[in-house]
Amino acid sequence: MNFTFINRKFVRKGLPLLQLLLLLIFPSIFPFGENQGLSKEGQSVSSGSEKISASDQLPPLDVQNESSEYITRKELEGKIADLSWKKGKFKITPYGFLNAALSYDSARTLPGEFTLYAQSADIDDSPDFAIDARTSRIGLMVDAPGLESLPGSTLRGVVEFDFQGVCSGTRNRGGLLLRKAFAELAHKEQDWKLAFGQDWEIISPLYPQMLVYLPAGFAGNIGYRRCQFRAEKGLTFTQNFKTILQASVNDDFSTDYASTSGVSIGTTGMPVFEGRVAFKMLEEARRGLPITLGISGHTGKQCYSFSKINSCLFAEEIKGQKIPTWSGNFDFDLPLTRKFRLQGEYYYGENLNGFCGGIAQGIDLYRRDGIRDQGCWISGHVDWTSKFSTNTGYSIDLPEKDDLIGVVLPTNGITYARTKNAVVFTNFLYNWTPALMTGLELSYWKTDYRKADITGESPVFLPMRSGEAFRTECVVRFTF
Repeated sequence: MNFTFINRKFVRKGLPLLQLLLLLIFPSIFPFGENQGLSKEGQSVSSGSEKISASDQLPPLDVQNESSEYITRKELEGKIADLSWKKGKFKITPYGFLNAALSYDSARTLPGEFTLYAQSADIDDSPDFAIDARTSRIGLMVDAPGLESLPGSTLRGVVEFDFQGVCSGTRNRGGLLLRKAFAELAHKEQDWKLAFGQDWEIISPLYPQMLVYLPAGFAGNIGYRRCQFRAEKGLTFTQNFKTILQASVNDDFSTDYASTSGVSIGTTGMPVFEGRVAFKMLEEARRGLPITLGISGHTGKQCYSFSKINSCLFAEEIKGQKIPTWSGNFDFDLPLTRKFRLQGEYYYGENLNGFCGGIAQGIDLYRRDGIRDQGCWISGHVDWTSKFSTNTGYSIDLPEKDDLIGVVLPTNGITYARTKNAVVFTNFLYNWTPALMTGLELSYWKTDYRKADITGESPVFLPMRSGEAFRTECVVRFTF
């Protein structure tokens, strides 16, 4: 949906550059001053081409109930022009944030400075403390003239990095990580977009608003960035009903056992296909608070070769095993009032490690086949004042136990796997200025494990202690 007017109070309060850009380019995220920034970053909730969470930008300013004092789109363009620079016909806009996070875990979590799951108490239950700045982010947005043969079209390029790449030693030597590098051709009046390059994939486009990096990834929230060719088309039937159609062809990569002895990863010569249909309803009837429902999915294959495992009688040698990866997904965005909204997702699929599912387990090492997995999350967001907001939610990842024997090479004939991963969280966010935010997040993580003795003709399952951790995280973020 596209609104011509934006509340002047947002501009007078000095809305940060990134949010101004989002207001101008994707106004459906912020209808009439209401912040809906709980979905893909830089895109509307319905489009699903970019994930976003509280860890991705400043929390929303308070939603204003007034219907007066709106700034026009042309005036907003002038504001943003002051924050960019030009090179010929190109407009270049830098954006990003500097992020410092102080965290304490009552027991060991992995990878440590942020949490994906809790380590089993049988392996390591020691507490952990970290101060980390690697979530800091920098990006460039480049706008260029559209095609002369297609009047009304726009062309944009985005490149974005953070510092959560491979560490060369200690935490203060963060590695550069390419988040996004894509170009997009769009036509606003005809309501379509074409994109190519690395961006967030279109399945399961929403995110719980957590401060932790990769919020609830491998704990019930799937979807990640992937190189792709993507097409999107909006179909508006009435003021109360719109459909968004999306499809993409994506790079296929395998993440299981990349460095495990006796396992080699091949190629299938085929991409991963993704699609999504979203329905945006009752926008006029609910006075700018539409309900958005989305259905998405993907399908692809991965190729693995497995050698025999010492001391295991039933794990046969297999060459060139083609293992499917697929998912079916549902997402919803329900603004109950202008200050309170619910969001959530559900998925079911198989071999989902590369999509942040399965508790980082896509293929069982001993069955030599994919692991079925399901998960979901739900989150509530409240704007209490113009500066203070909170988020509370729950997320869970439940791999199919019948598909799990083990995901690590055996030690003395014993392997193990993760069988359940859940987190409940709440956070408190305060905007001292539009550029400076502080946040406090409290979360409880529990990850269940199971051992297996693989020395016989079939596995014998044994109990293994769960991992449980209370995590406290304090964040200070400067957005530009």
